[in-house]
Order: sequence, then structure tokens, then C-alpha cells
Amino acid sequence: MVAVAAKLDECAKAADPIVVPEPEPMEYVRVCDVYGAGFFYIPGTETCLKISGMVRYQIGYSDGDFGDSEGWDKYARGELNIDARSETEYGTLGAWIKLRGTSGNDSAYTVNAGDPDFDLAPGLNDGDAYSHGVTSSGVNLQQAVISLGGLSMGMSDSIWDTGLHGEQDRGFFPYSRVHFIGYNFAAGNGVTFAVMLEEADDNYDWTPNVVGKVGIAQGWGSADLYAAYDATAEEFAIKGIVKANLTDRFFIQGLAQYESGVSFYSANPFDGIATVTYGGVAVMPGAEWSLAGVIGFKATPKLTASIGAAYYSEVGHNVVFTDTDAWNVGTTIDYEIVENFNAKLAVNYTQFDTPAGDADQFHGFLRFQRDF
Repeated sequence: MVAVAAKLDECAKAADPIVVPEPEPMEYVRVCDVYGAGFFYIPGTETCLKISGMVRYQIGYSDGDFGDSEGWDKYARGELNIDARSETEYGTLGAWIKLRGTSGNDSAYTVNAGDPDFDLAPGLNDGDAYSHGVTSSGVNLQQAVISLGGLSMGMSDSIWDTGLHGEQDRGFFPYSRVHFIGYNFAAGNGVTFAVMLEEADDNYDWTPNVVGKVGIAQGWGSADLYAAYDATAEEFAIKGIVKANLTDRFFIQGLAQYESGVSFYSANPFDGIATVTYGGVAVMPGAEWSLAGVIGFKATPKLTASIGAAYYSEVGHNVVFTDTDAWNVGTTIDYEIVENFNAKLAVNYTQFDTPAGDADQFHGFLRFQRDF
């Protein structure tokens, strides 16, 4: 009887319904269209996030009377951008991060390093040098910015770092990253104001550099006026940039810059051609007056070509160099191969007029870039 009762109990349990737990609700990523294309909500928050970047491959060249070397120079670069935004009672709260990695080739070791009595490795091979491949690489934090409304702070390119279309902005502030805190204000009708306190040195003094900008952008084009004071060098600089849209296809740009002396905001006519040292330190030599202009033509929606020129008066402010002027002329062709994949060809010629004679250089590059 006991065995029969146990068997009946087992049958009763087997007849109980099987309860299947409800699956957890799935939380799909929602598109955030408040700030434009590419943003999505971080799950469980009201913060919008966008991830973007680019990959670049560039083939450069240099040939002439000056420069660190003559021949081909190549590099590859990748950038990853992270943009986070959300709304608060004080305006948009943002965070921007740019990570950049760049790799290039080291110079070849020459068998006869400029000295006929010195041989690095005689008989090593049948050539004149020994190559080491892609060895110069680095990844760095290029930008890190926090913003709330018009207030922003962090590390980024100086607001002074603006130039012309194409490659005619070469030499106008090529090394520009600073720590900063500042404010941007949009007054309406395309009018904007900005002022930044920038720090470009470490533990030197208690005084930051001050940079200001006022600009206007409308259908006819744009105009921007900049002023900068370098508290370390105790020098100032002013710069104006104007763009005019002549037609739907033609545009022109002009730039004028004045410097009271060599400072962090100086121009560098040697940019991309050679390194300039003074007292054993790499410097931007500057120029008392700098003038540049560009004429551009949008031949098709995919093809834009431009030609431009620049002139630098009193290069080095008669301190780094004496009675030296410089000028360059160049052309840039931009072509969109397919969407988000572009090619750029730049060809430039630079000449320096010095008391000892003239020195010139051809330089340029072919660049391929995939944006995402």
C-alpha cells in the first residue's frame, strides 16, 4: 500500500503545469536625432553618443635647397572621436574625446653620413644606406573637452588655429594644442564671439595666454578677426580671414597676420619643410607681416580645385634670421572618390630670399582618407 501511495503521488506531481519564466524585455538602442545624424542614446540614460573617426594614408615628397631630407616621406594615421551630449537646465552638456595614432618611417642609416672619412657599416650591402621600416609610431590624446552651454574647458587646438582652404594655411600655426578654458557666444544672424585663456607651457608663471575672436558667417561668405597675447613671450598677434562666395562654384579667401615678435602664435614659413632651431631650441620663426590668398573652384559636387599664394615679411623678426623674406605658391585638388572616401593632391613651391642668396623647395603630398 505504501508503494502504491508513493506512485500515485509521483503521478500527481507530473501532472502539475510547467511554468516558463517570462523573458526579460529587450532594450534596443534608440536613435537620438536631437544633435544630428549618427547619435544614439546610451541605454538606460538620456545621454546621446556618437562615435566617428578617420583613417589616412599620405605620400609626401620634398626636393630642394633645404629641409631635413629629400625624397619620399609617408605616414599612416587613424583617429577615433567620441562625442557625448545631454540637455540640462544650463544648456547642452558635452564631452569630446579625440584619440590619434600616427606611424611613419625612420630615416635610413647612411653608409657615408655626410663625412667622407666616416663609414657606418662598410660592405654591409651594395647600396648606400640601411632602412629600418615603419618604426616611428605613437598614440596620443589629441583632444579632451568638456562643455556646458557656451563654457568649454580641456585640451584642444587653439581657436587661433584657423587658415585657408587647401594647403595655403601651411605655416599659419602648425603646432597648436593647448590647455584652455573659455566661452563661446552666438549673438544671432551668424555673429559669434569667443574668448579663451590658453596655457601652452608648464609651471612657468601664473599668467595664461589670452585669445579672442569675433566673426560673422552668412550666405555671402564669412569674416573672422583674431587677437592673441602670449604671456610667456610678452608678444601679441592679430589675424583676419575673409571668405567670399562669388558664385555657387567660385570662392576666394584672404588672410593677413601681424606679429609684434616671435611667440607661440607666430607663423612658420618652414612648416612641413624643415625644422628651425634658435639657441638649440625648435621654434616657429614667425614673420612680422604675413599675407595669403586662395581662389577656389567647385568643378563638380565631387571635385574642388584651388590655387593660392602666401608672402612672409621679415622672417624671424631679424632675430632668428636677418633681412629674410619668403613666399610660396601652390595648388590643391580635392576629389571625393565615393562617399566618405576622399583624395587630396597638393603641390607647393616655397622660396626664401636671404642676404646670402635665394633658397627654394618643391614639396607636397597625395593623401587618401576614409571618414566614418
